[in-house]
Amino acid sequence: MQLMLCLVLFGLFCVTTCEEEFLPSYITPCKLEDKELADCVREQIKISLPHFTKGVPEFNVPSIDPVKLDDIKIDGNGLVLTFTQAAMHGLSKSELTDLRVKIGDSDEDFKLAFKGNLSLTAKYEVDGRILILPIQGKGDAFVYAQGVEVEINSKLSHVKDKQNRTHFKLITPSYNYTIERTTFDLKNLFNGNKQLADTTIQFANENWRQLMDDLAPPAIKQIVRTCVKAINKFFSNVTIARMVKGYKDH
Repeated sequence: MQLMLCLVLFGLFCVTTCEEEFLPSYITPCKLEDKELADCVREQIKISLPHFTKGVPEFNVPSIDPVKLDDIKIDGNGLVLTFTQAAMHGLSKSELTDLRVKIGDSDEDFKLAFKGNLSLTAKYEVDGRILILPIQGKGDAFVYAQGVEVEINSKLSHVKDKQNRTHFKLITPSYNYTIERTTFDLKNLFNGNKQLADTTIQFANENWRQLMDDLAPPAIKQIVRTCVKAINKFFSNVTIARMVKGYKDH
């Protein structure tokens, strides 16, 4: 998602209005007055996707696939499960499903939606029960989530820098998401007892929603937070006047 959001910044703002020196060679500028601006922006984002996986150093945007996550702990319903050294992979291959930005009105909005398959790699430690089945172990974890769709909505605010220049800033972002299917692979369950491990993993995959009800919210929240931070970092380096030609400062 961090990739997708950064692309939106370039696709909607820089692609349409920045000076030539700010445009990567693989982007063809769109015109702000174009009736088909949204379609043009969408196409430029699709073209740009492969180029943004390594980050955009000229705008202080770091590499975004994978996204490193803070530790995640699930503690409830008889289960204690902790993920450390976690990273989310696959954002760069996500498909843009919706892109809307309203600029110039009294109420300026930003909306982005994307869908893709994401995988989580981490170290795990677990003890307790999944429903009626005991589970215990410590080792490497791989979680594969199919059909993850995330929608982010935010307001656009205007802030002044030390030179009294005006910048955009995303404020009060909100989000929602859906997941079609998740599978788990936890190595070294029950100290390597394959029979117990296979039975437990099968049961976990059959009851994946119970685990994802606790695992997904903190993971998605961290991704969204990272994306918003990256966008605002970009905004802080480029003024509205630089990004939006003819934009009326408020």
